[in-house]
Amino acid sequence: MSTDTIAIPHYFVRDGAGFDPSGLARNPWFANAVAGGPIGALIGHVAGEAGFDPEFEICRLTIDILGIVPQTLLTPRIVPVRQGRQAQLYRIELLAAGKPVAQAHVLLARHMDTPELPAPQPHPAPGDVPEDVFLIGASMAGAIKTRPIMGGVRQPGRGVSWMRMDGEIVSGVPASPFVKACLFADFGNGVGSATHAHEWSYANLDISIQFFRLPRGDWFLLDAHTEGAGNGHALAQTVFADVDGVYAKGTQTIFVGPGSPR
Repeated sequence: MSTDTIAIPHYFVRDGAGFDPSGLARNPWFANAVAGGPIGALIGHVAGEAGFDPEFEICRLTIDILGIVPQTLLTPRIVPVRQGRQAQLYRIELLAAGKPVAQAHVLLARHMDTPELPAPQPHPAPGDVPEDVFLIGASMAGAIKTRPIMGGVRQPGRGVSWMRMDGEIVSGVPASPFVKACLFADFGNGVGSATHAHEWSYANLDISIQFFRLPRGDWFLLDAHTEGAGNGHALAQTVFADVDGVYAKGTQTIFVGPGSPR
């Protein structure tokens, strides 16, 4: 019997204080660059390992991509911005060769017992939806499974799908639901694309997630659509849910440019 272990698909390998991207983290639009999903997931990993005050909960995460993120060692830096009694704010930077290439602001609010104001979640449970192909070129070597409800990545218009990620963001470290949610937060502009990719491309410039609560479980629903005024930028809007209901809503500012012949 072979003693070889099966490698789990992953986006990064820990290397000292930094993280080295694997080939799966590669950006499909630019050679030798890292895609937005892995960037968001790595920032989520760093936030999850930061040791924030347990009396506070993450209620907002905003990510700015400061240009093309190179396929090289990325080193995080955490900077406290606000340390209030009711709210705390941190900036997480990803550095490549000492230069910031992406940054995030993590807003935390003190936990309190307050009335629930749940958002509607009218979609079927993941167990009631058959597995099918929804993503194209972003399946993480088969680690990401999809159960589509509406639309498709190459079908313009609103898209709705359950997704599950069984790989690792950092090799050897099981990804938490929060980290997986940070990965899927980048998928909205593809799930809810507005045109065919060969006509116009919709590259995201940022990612913003407003958390009602932290996600739970293995399945994540995205209900996404894109709107714009025809002036060079647009807004992708996504509702995120797990089996217990909606846990967040998110947006992405989209740069609209000529489509790819691919």
